Amino acid sequence: MRIFLSTDTVGGVWDHTVTLARELHDAGHQVLVATLGEPRDERLAHLPAGVEVTWRAYRLEWMPDAGDDVAAAGEWLRNTADLWQADVVHLNQMAYAVQEFAAPVLVAVHSDVLSWFSETLGEESPRGMERYTAWVREGIAAAGMVVTPTAYQSELILRHFGRGADRVIHNGVAAPAGEVPERAGAIVVSAVRAWDPAKGARVVDEASGILGGLMGAAAPPVHLLGETVSPQGDRFEARHLTAHGRVERAEVDGWLGRASIYVGASLYEPFGLAPLEAALHGCALVLSDIGSFRELWKGCAAFFRPGDAEALANAIVQLRHDPAYCAKLAASARTRALRRYTAQRMAAEYVAAYQELIAAARSRPQPKVVSVA
Repeated sequence: MRIFLSTDTVGGVWDHTVTLARELHDAGHQVLVATLGEPRDERLAHLPAGVEVTWRAYRLEWMPDAGDDVAAAGEWLRNTADLWQADVVHLNQMAYAVQEFAAPVLVAVHSDVLSWFSETLGEESPRGMERYTAWVREGIAAAGMVVTPTAYQSELILRHFGRGADRVIHNGVAAPAGEVPERAGAIVVSAVRAWDPAKGARVVDEASGILGGLMGAAAPPVHLLGETVSPQGDRFEARHLTAHGRVERAEVDGWLGRASIYVGASLYEPFGLAPLEAALHGCALVLSDIGSFRELWKGCAAFFRPGDAEALANAIVQLRHDPAYCAKLAASARTRALRRYTAQRMAAEYVAAYQELIAAARSRPQPKVVSVA
């Protein structure tokens, strides 16, 4: 099968695409990754040699003044997919399915701006988003199939755009090789885009300060991995925790391999790859009690009230005072990750979705061609 994957270089969509492309390639499929934005060389190095890559520096549909770029990007994606003779088009952005691709189109909704506003700020209809809303509504309406990584995200796009997912396919990652190492010390880690208010970095920072008051010198160090400056220049300034800024994949894995606790403090998170990666590395999960985290990790994570730094600090203290409970949570989270959220399982479910789309396209009646003498 010839599979055309669109992606971008912001957030976890790139990591998801790399994982999926690798699994599809290893299963014998041909893959072309079309990137909106310029991928860094160290990121390209994670793709298998047999996966083709092309890119253009177009702005994404949620970015300011993106109108001309959205139109140009849509035409570029369609022309590239058609020239490459794709059997199926998998778009990881939402505005482009309105283009008349020759192949059937699947749209994967990894997040959306209206859900960000409603879940993060409590605003259902932010001003100035009418054009974006129309692009997304039309894009997912035109898709042959819509996929979301959680039922939670499906409910949100149904509320905001009038169409939920036809299929929920949980994200997956490759498990690290070898056994989970013993934890030599108490380290707390969170890995997020720190500048994004939806990710809860400020809550983690406040909780770090509270930990010092509750535990004194015994308080575990809290480390934050992730970009602290947004593309628009917004900056996250840490007061209590240690912020490392953007770090590459190997360094993230190194921190997760040493940490005993991973904190996910998001207010809005359609899935959350970082908690999954942390679980596979043997971390106990302390997560905000939002719909996606509860859907994915109920029964094998400690939950706290979203936005409540004191509740987060108390959850960490409980795990530090009860090492057996901490180890139990870590083991149960890793077991669930290995059973439900693997890269192979994700790829197999996407292949089944592609095959369903292709079969449906072939079964549709073709218009009759009438010759006029």
